[in-house]
Amino acid sequence: MRLFFLLIPFLLFASDFIIKYENLKPFYYKNQIVNLKFKVISPKPNLMFLNDSDVDLNITQINPYIYQINARFKADDSNKTVTVYTNDEQQKINLNKIITIKKLPKIKNFSGVLAEKFNIINPISSEYEDKKTILSFTIKCENCNIEDFKLDKDENLTVVSQNEATYYIVVPKTQRELTFYYYNTAQNRFEKETVPVILKEETISTQTDINPSENKIFTPLNIMILVLIATGIIIFLIYQRIWLLVFPLFLSIYLIMQFIPKGDIILKKGTKVQILPTKNSTVFYIVKKETNAKILNKKDNYVKIKINNKIGWVNENN
Repeated sequence: MRLFFLLIPFLLFASDFIIKYENLKPFYYKNQIVNLKFKVISPKPNLMFLNDSDVDLNITQINPYIYQINARFKADDSNKTVTVYTNDEQQKINLNKIITIKKLPKIKNFSGVLAEKFNIINPISSEYEDKKTILSFTIKCENCNIEDFKLDKDENLTVVSQNEATYYIVVPKTQRELTFYYYNTAQNRFEKETVPVILKEETISTQTDINPSENKIFTPLNIMILVLIATGIIIFLIYQRIWLLVFPLFLSIYLIMQFIPKGDIILKKGTKVQILPTKNSTVFYIVKKETNAKILNKKDNYVKIKINNKIGWVNENN
């Protein structure tokens, strides 16, 4: 209130807004998330605010002439504006002209993320192909440009919120850990993150069932079936008993059924395609419009499909 009375002469005669920045730093790094606090003081009451879609505003009206603004935006090359206006005048604030942006030094294996806090949650490794492993995990961070997280070409990031995303990457089967860096804006330094790549035995033993790649005939299970079929045929040829063909015939039908197309399915817009047929599996693709997909397999409440040269699992409700 004391500030308000001191400003009364200005409020009566001024024709523009006063903007006071409270926590402006000397500089910000490119792509860093900026949380800028400032006050807008006006000679006229009841201001209105209009912000760009990529600027989050939190507005508190202290009194009819003074507003406390918290603006959250990314420090990059695009214009970030907030327009303050009354019925007969307006003032546009270009936030990226107020701050100074610097580039971080380049380092190897930088993820592109700048954050005050950064955590990796629930890393899961699964066999993907004969010589590859798929590693998935959840990223949780604070005041971070999580959408910029990138390590390699064979990867996928699904942003859940401003502070959370799910991620997967395909790595060589011989790789035992994934190492990368993020920039800690609270400590002003690069921080190293190491995620273990550990295949569980139960995942390997069932990989032909949950592997997102297409079924291949020469899997360990199918090779064993082919051996049993050949053995059954040899026994039939030796003993010449027709009933001896029942067992190899049954195995042959089972093997053929795996490779007979199971038809097509229509996926709804927004359907999430997962890596594995489990509730908490990483989502690596979201269907943008109603689309036809090829059915490859079924497991419990999930359907294995091929869509746009991508293979994964969807909930049968979709």
